[in-house]
Amino acid sequence: MGDAGATQKPLKIAIVGGGIGGLSLLLGILNHCDPTVIQPHLYEAAYAFSEIGAGVGFLPNAVRAMRAVDPKLYEAYTRIADEAPRATVNGQKKFEFSRAMMGMDGRGGTNTLKALDHICTIYNDNRYRHVHRAVFLDEMINLLPNGFEGGLVSFNKRCTDVKIQEDGVTALFADGTSENVDAVIGCDGVKSLVRNVLHGGQEQCEPQFTGKYAYRGLVPIEDAVKVLGEKALNQMMTLGYGGHLITFPVDRGQTLNIVAFRSASDWNHGSSWVVPATVDEVLEDFKEWSEPIKKLLALLQKPDKWGQFDLPPLKTYVKDGRVALLGDCAHAATPHQGAGAGMAIEDAAVLGRLLGEITTPDPAQLIRAFVAYDTVRRERTRKLVTTSRSRGLLYEFQFPDIGDNDVMIRDAMVRQWDWIWDLDVDAHCREAISLMHQPPSVVNGFQ
Repeated sequence: MGDAGATQKPLKIAIVGGGIGGLSLLLGILNHCDPTVIQPHLYEAAYAFSEIGAGVGFLPNAVRAMRAVDPKLYEAYTRIADEAPRATVNGQKKFEFSRAMMGMDGRGGTNTLKALDHICTIYNDNRYRHVHRAVFLDEMINLLPNGFEGGLVSFNKRCTDVKIQEDGVTALFADGTSENVDAVIGCDGVKSLVRNVLHGGQEQCEPQFTGKYAYRGLVPIEDAVKVLGEKALNQMMTLGYGGHLITFPVDRGQTLNIVAFRSASDWNHGSSWVVPATVDEVLEDFKEWSEPIKKLLALLQKPDKWGQFDLPPLKTYVKDGRVALLGDCAHAATPHQGAGAGMAIEDAAVLGRLLGEITTPDPAQLIRAFVAYDTVRRERTRKLVTTSRSRGLLYEFQFPDIGDNDVMIRDAMVRQWDWIWDLDVDAHCREAISLMHQPPSVVNGFQ
């Protein structure tokens, strides 16, 4: 395709999925793109925007990506992000790691720490870190133009198929309707329909159980403080044999978010990856842990049990300048580095900026934008998948040649987030834009 194939009508972009990734991309397109050139529309399967889960943490790179998507998104985030009282060092929030002392069953020998003894503390420059997912999503929705339904967003639109054609793409929906567009961008999560279309439903592109599940729930902060003391006011990771806990305040310090991971040989709940759980079930899984942890878990109300799945490395996130993948549908990772949602916002920042470089509604420019996006984003996001899975092993004393050695665990932890946190998002976007504007022969995969 070339300039001669350009049309005077705007390029129609269908965004499939209205979670954090899909909404970030929509906001990025609205902020960076000429509406006479790019016309986005988001299709959400549910009857309204919604997010499952409770707290979500955003690392410094994710906060910078919010600015790159739209400064108003960053401003909204800083209004709602948790600023609960907590220990600080030079104004920086503390991320504390401690150890849950479980029954020593002969695997030890290097252990000298008692329950909840401090292992290490890691600092970052993100003054605003945690939010409740639903509250953050509401703030994103508030940034959309008034009366966005119909013009920008359609609900109850579960995508069932995507057909790539010579002159565009047809998206089919469960209600029997279809839409002819110039491109489809899948933001539909780890069970993505769009990914299956792009990769032909290949088994090696399907989610894999990672050998862990997690209980998630909330506890009033005043109750958590009675059990953990000041530790409840900090983000804290508690390590143990075959399990670990993440705890951090949300709701401006009123609530403690708890995620308790356990190792498992398989997932016995079929296609349901989130199932109800009981407090008794949680306590049985952590019966050998220290008393403060068991008392904290006993406070959970209506916990859920989440299977931990990730994606194998995909060969590409784009196809024919017609289909692209963003967020979890491209690179779903376990949450052991707290970077999944942030990587989706990074994706949206890069792709939104690339689409903003298109100055005429020429489908050939979509190919350039998509290939540049894939080239810049794929290596970084695939690295997140592999390193996150290995961190889950580290936290539960299962990492080869490290095991439960506190010194080696500390050394690994203090460095493990540098490559994630330190990304210069603006430079990352400029790299993608530069690649987009290279001659076709220079852009790997350009057709």
